[in-house]
Amino acid sequence: MGETEENPEFELSGGALCLDFANTIGDRPRCSEEKLGGYADLLRWGRQTEILTTGERRRLERLARRDPSAADRVFGHAIALRETIYRIFARLARGEAPATEDLESLNSRLPEALGRLEIRRQEEGFDWRWGGPPEALDRLLWPVVRSAAELLTSREASRVCECASETCSWLFVDRSRNHRRRWCDMATCGNRAKARRHYRRRCEQTGKPAPASER
Repeated sequence: MGETEENPEFELSGGALCLDFANTIGDRPRCSEEKLGGYADLLRWGRQTEILTTGERRRLERLARRDPSAADRVFGHAIALRETIYRIFARLARGEAPATEDLESLNSRLPEALGRLEIRRQEEGFDWRWGGPPEALDRLLWPVVRSAAELLTSREASRVCECASETCSWLFVDRSRNHRRRWCDMATCGNRAKARRHYRRRCEQTGKPAPASER
């Protein structure tokens, strides 16, 4: 893992870059847990996920300050991409086929994103690297598009699940041994669900009605 500049502010429990991007908002359909309020937040997410290096993030920040209208347009495209990814994989998680228009939307982004991939020589062999102009404000979206395409065409597409919490809509790849993972994160949604069950049992034992928020 590379260096980070600040404490993590995004939960990266999806198991795939594209799902971590879809999870930058939660509690759908109310969407009350929005993590991306603008292009600067998008860059912070890109840095935490290591799509961007520190230098790349700072360069894009400078470019965004020089052309805020362009940065706003890229941010709008990013949110549209995020929602397309969410709809595709949420339907898969429910055993449904993705909508044709969502697949078409993802397909329309593939030429721009995958066309930026280049093969570079490494110390041992060769590897993929992202080329393209370093001043492209949307360059951090290219790996997200690639991740969505790779996950969708992989065997793991059938293991994409949606958190079982009633107040969480996060997606994740279930890589558990028995494929029975229910929560995006046991430390958060899983523990809250356990606490609610425990509280309801106590209420039933004492005859005290549980509040509606705990039912």
